[in-house]
Amino acid sequence: MEKSNLSNTNYKKAFSLLELIIVLFISSIIITYTFIFTKELYQTQSDNQQIAILKIDLNSTKIIIEKNLSTISSSLKYKDSTLFLKNSILLKNVTAFTKKKSTNDLEINITVEDKISQTWKFKL
Repeated sequence: MEKSNLSNTNYKKAFSLLELIIVLFISSIIITYTFIFTKELYQTQSDNQQIAILKIDLNSTKIIIEKNLSTISSSLKYKDSTLFLKNSILLKNVTAFTKKKSTNDLEINITVEDKISQTWKFKL
């Protein structure tokens, strides 16, 4: 009788140990994927923040150009990935810039950091 009780106790202990190992394995998988998800979420938020800042910079540039439309053809220059207005830096990290002027219109195509590209049309 003692031998069967001892045997049952050993089986219970072995089963409890197996349960514990399975729980630890599943928990470690959940924790690992939680950290991976958190890291990706943080990276996505950082990228979205950078794009939002670029959009604000572009909108500010557009407003400044609108305010200076009368002198924009002579005062707006693009050199070395930088846009200048009256020899002052207006916008950095410009990867593409074109300015087309007709008699009544001004069209500006601008790309910043190869992420955001916009076309602006102004009436002169």
